[in-house]
Amino acid sequence: MFFQELASPFDRATQMNILQERLSRLINDVQETRNTEFPPINVWVSEKNIVVVSEVPGIEPDDIDLAVCNQTVTLKTRRELLEPHEGQTVHRRERGHGQFTRSIELPYAIDAEKVNASFSNGMLRVEFNRASADLPKKITVHAS
Repeated sequence: MFFQELASPFDRATQMNILQERLSRLINDVQETRNTEFPPINVWVSEKNIVVVSEVPGIEPDDIDLAVCNQTVTLKTRRELLEPHEGQTVHRRERGHGQFTRSIELPYAIDAEKVNASFSNGMLRVEFNRASADLPKKITVHAS
């Protein structure tokens, strides 16, 4: 039950305001979730490598342009607008279409010659090795 049995109409109005605020927050949360950038990207980092995984459903591997410049990775792709077949009309259209670009800054320099990219079931996985010059060096301290 949304409303408790309350004695005064003011208490009912308070309950209604609380319900309205909760509903507004829920709607805002849904809108924020829908406004995320495409394609979504996850990044995992260790001391020696970085793994970037991106969801690119409905896109062929040949249509993905992946580039690395310094510590910035850029993913460009395009998804065509699917039109209804003859006799059909659009009832709902939520799937994005057109040109998409995502750039992310990596936390350290990578070896651009040792990048491994794979694609399976709409998932792009890119593995970067840390540049050997950027790896932490252990320094031995000698007693004098």
